[in-house]
Amino acid sequence: MNTRALIVGVLVLGLVPRGAAGQTPGAAEPELKRLSIQVGAGPLPQTGGHNLSASLGFSPLSRLDLLVTVERTHVPFQRDTFSDGYSLTRGGTLTAVSGEVRVSLLPPHRVSPYGFAGAGGGISRPTVNEAFPNPIENDLFVLYFGAGLRVPIGNGFSAFGDARAMMALEGDDGIMGLWPVRVGLAWRF
Repeated sequence: MNTRALIVGVLVLGLVPRGAAGQTPGAAEPELKRLSIQVGAGPLPQTGGHNLSASLGFSPLSRLDLLVTVERTHVPFQRDTFSDGYSLTRGGTLTAVSGEVRVSLLPPHRVSPYGFAGAGGGISRPTVNEAFPNPIENDLFVLYFGAGLRVPIGNGFSAFGDARAMMALEGDDGIMGLWPVRVGLAWRF
């Protein structure tokens, strides 16, 4: 069999799932619930900090979500001592509001991997302690992308887990790379 024809056939069947399943249109997919609320939390594995988030979403298509997310990320103060000195990482709290685009491979009522990207802004408040006694508040810009898995639970509820790479730009000269991991719940209505 011609390999190209096989690849094209598989792609066509993947893009037209109703035809691939031999179902009549509308028989397999329940009515699309367009609004969602999502909450998530998780660690920052590389720093010992944590991330909390809440989102409000709108789905113009079954596999596309547009989200407005409010999140708070805490990066702890860190002191590393060496034989010839020490280094300090100030840490602090990042609070941001961002817009996010999320694309799922399968509709909301199915287990599905998804990918996402977003950008936003907010405020950074670095840690204040004996090493850094002056309170500072910086403007913040965040840019991130990642992937995750959504598992429907029932009645519009689903659980999700994801990981992302986030770049945070603080003020005029601060750049920070973070890798938050989250788990959470979502409700579509």
